[in-house]
Amino acid sequence: MDYSKAINPDGTWNIEEYKRVASGSLLTIWIFRLNYIIDHLLIKTSILLFFNQITAAHRSYYWVVRTMLGLVIVCSLAMALVSILICSPPRVAWDGDVFLKEFSGIYPKCLNPSTLWLTQASYNLATDGIVWLLPMPFFMSLRSMPVRRRVELIAIFGLGIVAIAASAVRLSITMRWLSNFEESGRQWGNLLIWSQVEQHTGIIAASIPFLRPIMRKIVKRVRTRSPSPGPQLIAERVTPFGPPKHVRTPIIPSPAPTFGSDDAFRAPVTPLSPIKPEMQVFHTV
Repeated sequence: MDYSKAINPDGTWNIEEYKRVASGSLLTIWIFRLNYIIDHLLIKTSILLFFNQITAAHRSYYWVVRTMLGLVIVCSLAMALVSILICSPPRVAWDGDVFLKEFSGIYPKCLNPSTLWLTQASYNLATDGIVWLLPMPFFMSLRSMPVRRRVELIAIFGLGIVAIAASAVRLSITMRWLSNFEESGRQWGNLLIWSQVEQHTGIIAASIPFLRPIMRKIVKRVRTRSPSPGPQLIAERVTPFGPPKHVRTPIIPSPAPTFGSDDAFRAPVTPLSPIKPEMQVFHTV
């Protein structure tokens, strides 16, 4: 997209080089727009399929999630189809000759791309908000789950608000990018950056709920591998009545050493009196 290569040393434009650079830029935009739609389709589909699994026992939430999933798939595929066939034939969308003819008032058979860009940005902002709010009532209705656990789940899924903020910023940049020809050149880099931020935050928000069990397994393995602290690491028991008292020796040997003992079995200091069984006496009349 370096248009400086199309400028001759004398300051005039090299038309052929300009058409080549313009054709590459238009093809990049065409591929980027299609990739953007498909990426959001896959991200939202994965999130909704996860919701579909956890709400299977609640019929009302289950059908709400199913309806939202169908809506996302249909709308995304429709926008992807329009993005591919926005010009007739599709290769006209990145043709350098056709691009130069537009400055002379000769326009190709294409739909207005501004409508598609704004529709995509608005659609993603709306669906991001719906997908973010969708599990909140479901988690609050789980009466069998402790309140603390429910709040943790809401906080984890609540990180999706970062993706909503990125969608809002991208919508603002898209509107500025489509305002005029000069702004399209200035805002193109910002549009690419915030489009990636929006997609990556969506991926992170969708992946965080699955990281909790993985982290619990890792922490559990680390704890089981770490050696138990030796007796010298335990503080001495000091009482206000004098020196520390002798800790009662365990009668039943334990697989792990306890405070003040070792792995070997120790006999009790004083003999224990045997336990006398008590038998209930029944009187018959």
